[in-house]
Amino acid sequence: MTKKELRLRDDFYSFPTCSKCHKFYNKQEVEDYKKNDINSVMKCRHVEFSNSITRRNCQCQTILFEQVPTMDRFKLKFKLVYPFARIRQQLMAFYNRLNFENFLKSNEL
Repeated sequence: MTKKELRLRDDFYSFPTCSKCHKFYNKQEVEDYKKNDINSVMKCRHVEFSNSITRRNCQCQTILFEQVPTMDRFKLKFKLVYPFARIRQQLMAFYNRLNFENFLKSNEL
């Protein structure tokens, strides 16, 4: 309600990220991951130096999230999340501020 009254927008995209190798994943892919048609915890599948013959099958295997119990079900808690906002949205937010252009002119070098 406060966000609505103050006209604040949450234009961030969040990507679940491996805490060990820092590979990004699609949030929906991680949430909907199934193994043998059963929902399960997804592990990182990143292979460092994937063109190497000796390391081709050496996956990271770090757990990306944990299941936290709530009142009636389980909720996913990602171990590491990378927030991302598009540059166009950030620039629009800056220029839509009151007197932003005057502020830029007053802080010239």
